[in-house]
Amino acid sequence: MAKKTIPKKFWADRNISFEEMQKKSRTEIFAILKQFGEKQNIPNISWIGVNVLQFFLQLQKPKKVLEMGSANGFSSCIIADQLEKWDGKLLTGDVSEPSLESAQLNAEICNLQNIEFRFGNILQTIKKEDGPFDFVFIDAQKSWTHKFFMFAETLLSENGIIVVDDTQKFPDKMKSFHNHITREKDNWNWFTVPESDDAIMVFTRKKRENKKEVL
Repeated sequence: MAKKTIPKKFWADRNISFEEMQKKSRTEIFAILKQFGEKQNIPNISWIGVNVLQFFLQLQKPKKVLEMGSANGFSSCIIADQLEKWDGKLLTGDVSEPSLESAQLNAEICNLQNIEFRFGNILQTIKKEDGPFDFVFIDAQKSWTHKFFMFAETLLSENGIIVVDDTQKFPDKMKSFHNHITREKDNWNWFTVPESDDAIMVFTRKKRENKKEVL
């Protein structure tokens, strides 16, 4: 059987067989993905962002996670690696077919069996019956972030978390998003990770107290 080689368009000049890559630890593979992403300007989450994701995933231990924007699968594999510890599942997608193919290959290299990939506009490929999701990570087309967030609101479980990447890096593209969350401030608690170079924001729903009528 012929060896399956990693596409040069993703792995540049590396001439490593698929089988050899699979022998590497996930930590080594993640480092390679990140390094290559930086060289090729692939919009991957930062290492601080990775720590934020891992912290809240471990805290929440979600069973179902939705990722909006897989790119080359760096964050997808980071998320799925955590979910594997408690049998969680990840649903992710991207509008770029080459990116999604790379993401699928990278998941296979990492031997991650708990990811479902969908090609196309996530607003159309994800259905309400796919949810509810306990955790949503938004890192897709920035000018559409407000639409992704509004869609995530309809799919999120009662105690779910929404994490949004790059909330301040592209102020013009993110203006609609910031306007939306300002209007929705009575419904959400949020904070921005101060040390994050991409200004990650974490959202949870505000608890509503049942008010009793006074007779």
